Amino acid sequence: MPEIRVTPLGAGQDVGRSCILVSIGGKNIMLDCGMHMGYNDDRRFPDFSYITQNGRLTDFLDCVIISHFHLDHCGALPYMSEMVGYDGPIYMTHPTKAICPILLEDFRKITVDKKGETNFFTSQMIKDCMKKVVPLNLHQTVQVDDELEIKAYYAGHVLGAAMVQIKVGSESVVYTGDYNMTPDRHLGAAWIDKCRPDILISESTYATTIRDSKRCRERDFLKKVHESIERGGKGENEPKGSHLLLHWADGEGQSLLQAFHNVDQPENQENLCAEKHV
Repeated sequence: MPEIRVTPLGAGQDVGRSCILVSIGGKNIMLDCGMHMGYNDDRRFPDFSYITQNGRLTDFLDCVIISHFHLDHCGALPYMSEMVGYDGPIYMTHPTKAICPILLEDFRKITVDKKGETNFFTSQMIKDCMKKVVPLNLHQTVQVDDELEIKAYYAGHVLGAAMVQIKVGSESVVYTGDYNMTPDRHLGAAWIDKCRPDILISESTYATTIRDSKRCRERDFLKKVHESIERGGKGENEPKGSHLLLHWADGEGQSLLQAFHNVDQPENQENLCAEKHV
């Protein structure tokens, strides 16, 4: 049986800079191309020198697949394609293609315009990078070339997030990216065809964490917000004022707004105040 090789160029032992190189059936596929929030030097991007120290990456990669638009999965994409050098296809879903350049430009503004850093990608590089994107539909089998095919599946997590199955001949790999098996107010649970890949590469950030139910955590949070608004201030002994909520902007913000909209109904307010822990 031919060898399947999996090489983490980032996120192998920590969260951030997700980038995995898979070699299967003589094909090389890059899965995600993210940045690391914890570094402000070259370590913030994956180590592309592992692929080649001379020349463009185009000669060594058959395709790049981006699972979703969060920067730890796509933040290094313009750097990789425009500064290191890659002209091949970049696959992502339609929502990811729409949102990705917005977050990349925001990342660039903070890093270059506010922090004054150099050796960073430009706005034009983001646009040039996105021109190389080939949009994917869920459950659509895409023939990258005569031997390599990919298929995207719904991953939950955020709008447009996708798991991907990669096939070369009789060999296959499944890459989950970030996924969610618990439906929330605006996204469903991840779903994939029944399959038996030779290798499964899965997110494991919270693999050993046991959480309270989402409903219980949401109920407790909304009850605190409701009580604070009734007092007219941020806290029991604090002056009146606005309420500040810190949260992830994409996905989490939509869930919070929907939760607030739902609890705004009188019958839900009564249930919220009367409901007790079991």
